[in-house]
Amino acid sequence: MKLGSPFRPRLLSALLISIFLGSAPATPAQERGELRIATSYKLMTLDPQYANLNENTSLLSHIYERLVYQDENLELKPGLAKSWRPLSDTQWAFKLRDKVRFHDGSAFDADDVVYTIERIRDFLKPPSGGFRSYVSGIKSVSAPDPLTVLIETDGAVPNLPLFFSSIFVMNRPSEGFETTEDLNAGHPPNGTGPYRFESWSSGESLRLARNDDYWGGKPAWSKVTFRVIENPAARVAALSTGEVDVADAIPARDVASLKERGARVASVGAARVNFVQFDVARDTLPGVTDKS
Repeated sequence: MKLGSPFRPRLLSALLISIFLGSAPATPAQERGELRIATSYKLMTLDPQYANLNENTSLLSHIYERLVYQDENLELKPGLAKSWRPLSDTQWAFKLRDKVRFHDGSAFDADDVVYTIERIRDFLKPPSGGFRSYVSGIKSVSAPDPLTVLIETDGAVPNLPLFFSSIFVMNRPSEGFETTEDLNAGHPPNGTGPYRFESWSSGESLRLARNDDYWGGKPAWSKVTFRVIENPAARVAALSTGEVDVADAIPARDVASLKERGARVASVGAARVNFVQFDVARDTLPGVTDKS
């Protein structure tokens, strides 16, 4: 499900398994108004580097961007980095996209990438599920010019570009590191993405406005509102009554009836595997007292 052609599918692939009732106007992208989305995802924080959870990354991916993206076939594609190459087993060079600006008007450059890596690696103390594992092998990062980032690793890290497909780039402040508390307390998120932050009510809603200066082209919708509705039946009801235009994670039992009423269904695959594994790391397992 795309929010208009400039809104890349890779931003939404983790977010929407959706029903679209066709209430959105079939007008040119620049003339579309507000898109209302009922989502099961509850945004936990406005810090894009704090916790690597679907609830955060899926919603914040409209505000922030990554150096590298994966397409629907999991192939690496340019994001804020237009190209990258290994210089040796332990050195990489990333060339950045020119004429990209953050939402506050400041220019994106290599110093922002350096800040992003150093903030995750050296400053944040995230819970389990953080982003530190993606940068823990980086020995040093430097910016020889505004559009080049040089990275030296402790050893061979052939998957480094893939790791960067999971990390949002933040704007370097004038001094120090932004704290998670500051970002949650009112410092507006400042990304390079197709939509700007407007407001957030934890557990209730996230409101975004179109970034008319987006480097990838003007996004389709002037405003997008994500309304948190955790109960599946309530999401279906909101969609059925026209309170929202799109809903995610629709129960399979409701799909047929919604189709009969003219709904459009989009089923989107995701790169995730869930599995159960036997605990083979210990000779004695807690709670197991005999062979029966």
